[in-house]
Amino acid sequence: MKLSEKMILAGWVINKNGDDTFIVYGPNNQKYSYDSSAKIWSGDVVDLEKEVDEDLEKIKQGKRSPITSSSRLTALNHTKQSSQPVRYICSKRLVDGKTVLHLGTGLDRFAKRDLLASGCLGVADYDPNFYPDSSVLKKKYDVVMAHYIVNIIPPKVRHQVYQLIGRTLNTEGIVYLTVQGVWPVVNNYEILRPLDDGYLIKTGFNQTFRKGYESADIINEIQQELGGQAKVLTMFYSNTFISWSRERKRWITSY
Repeated sequence: MKLSEKMILAGWVINKNGDDTFIVYGPNNQKYSYDSSAKIWSGDVVDLEKEVDEDLEKIKQGKRSPITSSSRLTALNHTKQSSQPVRYICSKRLVDGKTVLHLGTGLDRFAKRDLLASGCLGVADYDPNFYPDSSVLKKKYDVVMAHYIVNIIPPKVRHQVYQLIGRTLNTEGIVYLTVQGVWPVVNNYEILRPLDDGYLIKTGFNQTFRKGYESADIINEIQQELGGQAKVLTMFYSNTFISWSRERKRWITSY
């Protein structure tokens, strides 16, 4: 079996550059480059193959999932304006006078600028690939927002994200969360096979998890995970944007 085939089975991320080179990321933040024209790796290929084989063995033993969950594969590159959920939040001034934790920022490069301009007191970004400073997760915030995050991670990791949201939110804080709908997942991706709670899809050279939500599904899921009350604020086509809080009195009405 080729090394690249092993990497895919082991859940390593393979990104092709514009030329004949590839960047490969391992699950423990390893990074290698490969020049396909010269057939040269940036590191020792023996050590690299050993790392991949160790990951395959962990998967075989059930100690690690083969499904890749990486913002390097799923993050949309917002080059002109912030994402639609962030623009909505700013237009309604939902973070005016509040501190914000932005989970899974990815390449939403204009989000912080726009949130601050709409009256936000401060924004902390966290993304394991693009904003890896985990010290921001030790604080509490008035608002925690996570857009198109829980729909790209399998159930076990999703549970951990919900617990993180609960830990970092102030007692009377509010969560804004956006998930992808069922239609784009079923129609816009190459589905490799259905899973118990979503699909395994092909993303470039990689296999990633994707789940599509009906509005009622995400409402029920977050309330089962964290209790409290959730409400649909608006829809972006088939994608659902919700608010969640611990108390009913903190519900936000639709506009």
